[in-house]
Amino acid sequence: MIRRCLGIILLTFIILVGANQAFASEVSSYNNHDIVPYMDYISRATSDIYIDSNSKAAVDCSIYGYQTTTTKVCITAELQQYNGTSWKTIKTYTTASNSYRASLSEMAYVSKGYTYRVKATFEAYSGTDAETRIIFSNEVKY
Repeated sequence: MIRRCLGIILLTFIILVGANQAFASEVSSYNNHDIVPYMDYISRATSDIYIDSNSKAAVDCSIYGYQTTTTKVCITAELQQYNGTSWKTIKTYTTASNSYRASLSEMAYVSKGYTYRVKATFEAYSGTDAETRIIFSNEVKY
């Protein structure tokens, strides 16, 4: 009887520990709790904006495809200003690379009293096949 109770307790313990480890590994695999769809040619893409105290905005975007699959990448970054009712594009920057990766870093002067963001459109190709992803940066009040 004691042996049977110990067996049931041990089995319950193993099941509970295994379930917690599986759940913990699932949750930790996502950065910032973003669920990102799998893409065939885009592995990772980022879009950021920084504004310093001298009204200079830095636009930084990057794309990484798959080295063995992606043959060309393109970035179109739109620096946008919120005027209280809608977003307006005030600058547009583009770059392209016949590689699996590219980055874009640009500077622009902005006006105080507005909120800014970057709308980045990423395109990746494998031969003539293509896919597109749009990412909005964080919003910065200045």
